[in-house]
Parts: sequence; C-alpha cells; structure tokens
Amino acid sequence: MDSRSGIYSGITRVPISAVAQFGYSVGHILNDLCSSCWFTYLIIYLTEVLRKSKDFAGVLMLVGQVADGLATPLVGIAIDKIGIKIYGKRKTWHLIGTTCVAIAFSFIFHKCFGCEDSSELVQQVYYGAFIVMFQFGWASTQISHLSLIPVLTICRKKIVFLNSVRSGLTFVCGIAVYILMWFLLHEYGSNMEPLGPGDSKAFSYLSLIVIGTGLTFSLLFHLMVRESSDEELSAQVDEQADLLGPKITQRTIRCWLTNKKFYLVGLMYMFTRLAVNVPQVYLPLYLTSSLNLKKESIAYYPLMMLICSVIGSFLTRPLSKYAGKRITYVLGAVLVIGSSFWFQFQPKSNACPTYGATALIGAGSSIMLIMSLSMTADLIGVHTNTGAFVYGSMSLLDKISNGIVIALIQHFHPDHCTPVDCPTARYYRYTMSAIPGGAALLGAVATLVLAIAAARARAQAPDSGANPGQIQQAEGSNSNSDVISNPVREIENNSQEQ
Repeated sequence: MDSRSGIYSGITRVPISAVAQFGYSVGHILNDLCSSCWFTYLIIYLTEVLRKSKDFAGVLMLVGQVADGLATPLVGIAIDKIGIKIYGKRKTWHLIGTTCVAIAFSFIFHKCFGCEDSSELVQQVYYGAFIVMFQFGWASTQISHLSLIPVLTICRKKIVFLNSVRSGLTFVCGIAVYILMWFLLHEYGSNMEPLGPGDSKAFSYLSLIVIGTGLTFSLLFHLMVRESSDEELSAQVDEQADLLGPKITQRTIRCWLTNKKFYLVGLMYMFTRLAVNVPQVYLPLYLTSSLNLKKESIAYYPLMMLICSVIGSFLTRPLSKYAGKRITYVLGAVLVIGSSFWFQFQPKSNACPTYGATALIGAGSSIMLIMSLSMTADLIGVHTNTGAFVYGSMSLLDKISNGIVIALIQHFHPDHCTPVDCPTARYYRYTMSAIPGGAALLGAVATLVLAIAAARARAQAPDSGANPGQIQQAEGSNSNSDVISNPVREIENNSQEQ
C-alpha cells in the first residue's frame, strides 16, 4: 500500500465498466433536480402562487430541514445493516429513496388534493407529511448512492472521476431546472404580473417533468450498476488488512466534544450554509417584490448565480494553493459581503446591475462552501473512525439552523403593500443584505480564530518537542484528505443540496 495516497495497489478487483460508470453517474439526477426546485421555489410557490401565510411556508421549510437533518445519520446506519442481499443493500435503499422522492415530490408542487378549501392547519399537515417523506427519500437516495463508490472501485482515478461527473451533473441539473422554469412561465404562466395563482400550472408541469426525467435516469442506474455482495467485499477487506501499516490512534466522540476547534469549524460551516441557502431561497422574492421584475426573473437570475458558482468552484484550487484555505475562505466571504451591500442599495429604476450582485454572491458563496468542506476534512484528518460523527454533527447543525432562520424570516414578515408604503419590498432587501452578509462576516471571524489557534499550535510545538506529524495532527489537518472520497463527507459536498 502507498501510505500517502491510500491506494491498495496489491488488491485485485474487476475493473468498473464504462456502462457501470455511466449508470452510476446518472443515479443521483432525480435528487439533484428536486433539490434545485426545493430551495429556490418552495417558499415563493407557497406564498405567491398558493397564497398561503408566511408562517405556513416557514414552518414547512423548518419541518423539511429538521427531517433531513435527522434522516441523514439514521439512514446511514440502516444502509449498512438492512437490505435485499441478492440485489444489494445500497441499491435497495436507493430504490426505496427514489420511490419516496417521486411520490412525495409530485404532491408538494400541486394544490392540496381533496383539501384545497380546508383550513391552513389541515393543509399544513398534508404538505408536511409529503415533505417528511420527500426528505427521507432524498437522504436515502443520496447516502446509498455515495456509499456505492468504494464498493464499485478502489482505483483512485476512477473514484475521482465518478465524483467529478456526479458533481458536474449536479450543476447541469440546476441549470436545466432554471431554464425549464423560464420556458414554462413564458408558455404556461398567466399573462398577469406579478407571480400569482394563475402560474400554478407552470410549477405543476415543472415537478412532473423533473420526476419523469429523474425516474428515467434512476431506471438506467438500476439496470447498469451491479453491487458486490457482502462476501465479495469481506474478502477484499481481509486482503486490505494484510497490506495496512501500523494503526493510528483514533479520536473518540468524547474527544471531539472537548475539542474547541470542533465547535469553531461547526460554527464556520453553519454560517457558510446560511450564506449559501438563504439567498437561494429569497432571491426570487427579492426580484419580484423589491425590484418588481417580471416573473421570468425567478428563473434567469438564479441561473446566473449558479453559473457563477461553477466559476467560483474552479477558482478555489489555484487560490487555495497560493493563498491558503483560510485566506481563500475570507476572500469568498468578502465577495458575499460586497454583494449584500449591492442588494441593499440596488435601485428599482435600473435592475440590470443586479446581475453583478448575483454573480458576486454566487461565486463568493461557492468559494466559502468548498473551503469550509475542505477545512472540515482537515479537522478530521487521520481520525476517520469518528469522521461520520463529525460530518453528521455539521449536517444536523446546518439543517436545523437554516430551517430556524427561514422560519423566523417568514414569521416576522410584514403585511402586504399599500398604495402609500410597501414594507414587504424593504423586508426582502434587508433579508438579502443582512442575513448572507452577516453570516459571511461571522464565518470569516470563525476562520480567523482558527488561523490564530493554528499559529499558536505551531509556535508552541518546538517547546513540547513535537515532531511535524504531531503538529499536523494537533492542528487537525490532513494533507491527503481529498485523495480518497469519503461518502459521508460527500453528503455535504453539493452546493445545491438540501
């Protein structure tokens, strides 16, 4: 074994075929399509199209985020223990998740079936049930799909390739959703401005097309990909054990809970996700309410933000190489803070410059997210036995904090506009300015505190007689943390995830 690359060169395994590679690559498309719709369009659909109260939408978003946060670790445990042996445990859970997502999502972006005239409480229970089902299915599909990578191949190049294609298709799915929404609003939306109940058909068609397309690719995944049996995997694990070098002392959960850096990285990641997700949710409402743009703007502005996110992701590698991860993160935060001021002072009379603010927040939030994930991997370092706990903790904190913030934004939403004053327009300006900008600032502060702690650790190391390896471990870093993909880590690696 090459101890630095983690590649077990002496292990034999049937090479993954081109058909299996293609099948695996398209196995997450249903999730990616639904994810783009969920964050960008759920709030605006419930409040502007269905005309539900702001609290109604906020509570449902909170329910979905909490359900996702709780389902992720529970499903991860279940996948390793339960499944149809002859079909494969991971493919079994992928099938269960796909079924749940397809059924639940088809009801979320449609009017309440059989209860359209019922009270909001009844409709909230109706939509809440399907949202919980959707989030359970989403988590099941995502985790089972990610955990298949080390089952299919142990070749480093193939692992990197499969993850790269999977991540690339996530961006492609987001772009496809926004272009499709643009077309549907133009062709099937009402002729009235702004967005309203007459546009419900466009959202219904969007969800049906997303489900149909996603199910088609999921079928290809199940037909083309074969999962190895437990007996085959056990034989390979035994062969790997013979090639392993000396074991590294692992860190326990109790050790993490007494580690200050664990909490600092958790806060940094939480603020990062707020800076990423809140603009995605409220950009459409900012465009239609604060700037009075045409309803098609809820498609092409998010499209611009996503494209700039892709550009930002390409910049992270050269920037982090020359400036370091922490400085690169701060640079991304500066871009988000700059866009927040731009959103606040953008005049209605000339909306074209809004493209600039959208580009800044897209690129900046992408840089922040990628760097925060990388620093989380550095924190875990060689302590991979409890890596799932670390990522699960970060994920739970992310989901619940986003759900609470969005629910509070909806709760404190002012009344509708009057001919004299429009507090709603100002409210969305403040939301697009204060929340992402404040979260980016706090994330940058947490990162700088981490940098100071790392500098102190290096300064104190010579006095303690620590060797370079111990210094690196004390800082929670791992120079090779990105060599082999960790499925639990990849759960948090999708910028348009839930």
